[in-house]
Amino acid sequence: KVLAQLVPSGPGYEDSNNAKLFAKLIHKAENKIVITNPYFVPEEAILDAITSAAKRGVDVSIINSEAMDQWMVGHAQRSYYEELMNAGIKIYLYKHPVLLHSKHMTIDDDIAVIGSSNMDIRSFELDLECIVVAYDKGVVKDLQKVQKYNLGKATKINLATWRQRGFWDNFKDSIARLTAAL
Repeated sequence: KVLAQLVPSGPGYEDSNNAKLFAKLIHKAENKIVITNPYFVPEEAILDAITSAAKRGVDVSIINSEAMDQWMVGHAQRSYYEELMNAGIKIYLYKHPVLLHSKHMTIDDDIAVIGSSNMDIRSFELDLECIVVAYDKGVVKDLQKVQKYNLGKATKINLATWRQRGFWDNFKDSIARLTAAL
């Protein structure tokens, strides 16, 4: 038996259930967080939680895709990379041409989150989403095997190299970030 919780989110719910749960779980992390999500455009509470976790010594990794199937979202999430890396967060891009569309997270060795929710305002407010939170070391261990496999097919972004990107790349990212909430 596995202790698990089902958390729905979307326009039929007054609160951004998934966003609040993600932020709470990230704040509670003590050792390690691994987030796999194709659309990581964090709202303020999640951005604060994840950068705070890294600054207090939690090993934080995010796995995104190098490939983009949604231009605006892809560039919007890239606009956060430098800020995240400055906080000590490791960002990995799953190698092109595959779009890694998995949506899961592990917190320490205790909690696994698997579901349909992206980490963006659209998933938190507009789309009907559902996640399962498993409070089980066995489930976490199995999910960590998947994360390890994905990391083996990903490239870690180097902060110094990222800062050397051209004007147009930064411009596209900035414009996409401004419109991300739309």
